Amino acid sequence: MNHFLRIFVMLLSITLAATSLNATPTQAPIKVLIVDGFSNHDWKATTQEIQKLLKNDPNLISEVSTVPTQETEDWANWLPNFSDYDVIIQNTTDINVGGSWPRPAQIALESYMANGGGLYIFHSANNAFPEWEAYNRMIGLGWRKKDFGPAIQIIDDQTVLIPAGEGGNTGHGKRFDALITRINDHPIHQGLPKQWLAADLEVYRYARGPAENLTVISYAMDPSTEINFPIEWVIQYGKGRAYNSTFGHHWHDVKETPNAFRCVAFQTIFNRAIYWLADREINPAVPANFPTSEHISITP
Repeated sequence: MNHFLRIFVMLLSITLAATSLNATPTQAPIKVLIVDGFSNHDWKATTQEIQKLLKNDPNLISEVSTVPTQETEDWANWLPNFSDYDVIIQNTTDINVGGSWPRPAQIALESYMANGGGLYIFHSANNAFPEWEAYNRMIGLGWRKKDFGPAIQIIDDQTVLIPAGEGGNTGHGKRFDALITRINDHPIHQGLPKQWLAADLEVYRYARGPAENLTVISYAMDPSTEINFPIEWVIQYGKGRAYNSTFGHHWHDVKETPNAFRCVAFQTIFNRAIYWLADREINPAVPANFPTSEHISITP
């Protein structure tokens, strides 16, 4: 090999090595399916707001599957292929409005979760399907009567069970800018302050359920009882994982994006929860405008 050829080979090797060091592995997009179709909240507007949040991250792609009206023939045939998606966002509830999923779709979701799926219980979906036994285990705690199961309160950052029948039915007072306290150092909260104000939040008192295989990751005080109740909790269901919270309220009389969706804390946690549910690495960067324990932070 002559002198010039050796120099060429050496330069080529250096170039290839540098390219390899600087290359960023291509990360497969996270596929998200939003399920909607009926709710006592404004489910259409809620889905639109969820889609806006997902579009803020180019690595998240979403589709929507709307449960057909139960009185139609299409309802019985509604059966999404959940296994095609990394995360399912559940945005339906039957409370005060009726409706349900056909049993084959329920079984499909149970199988999806048992085999390692990710399920985001979006706000009013926490209220749904008390007669669906597996769903109760997926959500851990929900909007239920006081004799349905135990509730959870937090004392000195420790979770304490409230037995079935004690306390009250699930409920909430007026929405307010609630002081959130995080516990258990969950990956979703990495780098976040110990406390922050969340805008326009409902604090559910006495959410009840099996309360099994769950970890409370944040809480806030209910003003009427002065008891600390869970705001966010995560659940292990088979090989799958679920995230449940009271963030994301959107009622029918709201014409513009509510502060609950414009809250920087909610937006940050929503994105991180999607990544955690998909079992992907979470970006630990904390927005410079993340709220403090004294001030909320709202996007324009």
